[in-house]
Amino acid sequence: MSAKSFIIVGAGLGGLATAVRLAHRGHRVTILEKTDMLGGRNRPVTVNDCHFDGGPTLMMMLDPFYQLFRDVGERLEDHLQIELCDPSYRVFYSDDTQIEGTPNVAKMVRQIEALCGREDSLAYPKMLGDLADLYRASIPNFVQKNYYSPLDLLGGKALPLVLKHKMLGNLAAGIARYVKDPKLRMLFSFQTMYLGLSPYDAPWVYAVLTYMEYGEGIWYPKGGVVEICRAVGRLAEAKGVDIRLNTPVKKIEGKTVILESGEILTADTVICNADLPYAERALTNAKPKPKRRYSCSSYMMYMDYVGSLPKLLHHNVFFGGNFTQNLEQIFHQNQLPTDPAFYAAISARSETVMAPEGHENLYILVPCPNLDRPWADVDGVALQQLVMTRLRKEIGFDAEKVVTMKTYSPQDWSNDLNLDRGAAFGLSHDFWQSAYFRPSNRSRENPDLYYVGASTQPGNGLPMVLLSAELVVKRLEHDGKLG
Repeated sequence: MSAKSFIIVGAGLGGLATAVRLAHRGHRVTILEKTDMLGGRNRPVTVNDCHFDGGPTLMMMLDPFYQLFRDVGERLEDHLQIELCDPSYRVFYSDDTQIEGTPNVAKMVRQIEALCGREDSLAYPKMLGDLADLYRASIPNFVQKNYYSPLDLLGGKALPLVLKHKMLGNLAAGIARYVKDPKLRMLFSFQTMYLGLSPYDAPWVYAVLTYMEYGEGIWYPKGGVVEICRAVGRLAEAKGVDIRLNTPVKKIEGKTVILESGEILTADTVICNADLPYAERALTNAKPKPKRRYSCSSYMMYMDYVGSLPKLLHHNVFFGGNFTQNLEQIFHQNQLPTDPAFYAAISARSETVMAPEGHENLYILVPCPNLDRPWADVDGVALQQLVMTRLRKEIGFDAEKVVTMKTYSPQDWSNDLNLDRGAAFGLSHDFWQSAYFRPSNRSRENPDLYYVGASTQPGNGLPMVLLSAELVVKRLEHDGKLG
């Protein structure tokens, strides 16, 4: 097999994982990254001496992580130290009740009975077992595969599996068939927010996210979730990949990449890890696509907090008083939520070096509308006040103890990371943008251009992006691009 040359545009996890696999096969790979660091959305943020994961903070569905290292003759354990977070997270409800999510089934049953009653506690093991079956049916047959024709979606055993597991049913309604208490319905359906998708708009197949949490658990890699990209980046360089930071791309034409500097590079194949809608619009000559749907965005706060917040675990979820209204405002009214649900994290709970002694590295993520309609409150001050008021009431938070705070808005997601509409999770994962219907990892207009990342198949999230990298290499092989 003769060595081929590849240019990868973007050093997010998808680009890095693709580069490692190609370099391991003996190909010449160059990565071009516009910013000064690896990771894309999986980037580090520092506030004074506090360290944060800039975007993703959860490591779940470990199989694609292990598979990447196995595919290139390595062991994950030699590159990442991971530990289970148990409890996974603490949940704060608006009526001052709490529950702790955990993969420990017996503990969950006890907690559910105490919070919601015996009927729901007895239903939980049945729900988890059914979700495990859904996971085992959907991942290999619909997620971990390339779609070369419509027959790949409907042929073989695919359609019977869709019908058997009612994969196209509504997720929120599906959870409601198992548990009656509204608190549990929120607890077991909000996971679609990891995709920037309302559970009321999501197909039942995405209930696999709930299984990932409660069946397999949430993990933490030492050094933070950002360490995943660092480890893959180090491995890429060890295998000969040329990573060029501060190298923005202006245009992709055929096999040629034109840099903003004017430099022109050519390879046998180009792989784009920039978010697909932006790449098609700004970097290629792709024809305009029919109107696509985008995920929600998120408003981020990274705080150096002096003092202690002992009621918080590493991961925490705060639900507002009206979950349905919150989602309606974000996804259908394009309004800032008036009683927002949000996520809070203090990674120093798992690794003390992430914050100086006597300080907390408090990370807040508030789901909010994307930029389909301009925000009325561009600076997010209203969201800050709502979140801090809730934190003061629930956990004794004192705004005067915030030494320094950095924020990241939908405008920042758009401007810094080229995410169209400021959609922090890329394209939406509704039915018509899932599986076969999600944008392909091969360009229709340019036979020498491929895509990897959250807005192509199979979708958003670190495990899905790793599967995207696996799939694009398989497609390159299928298309004869690897020699």
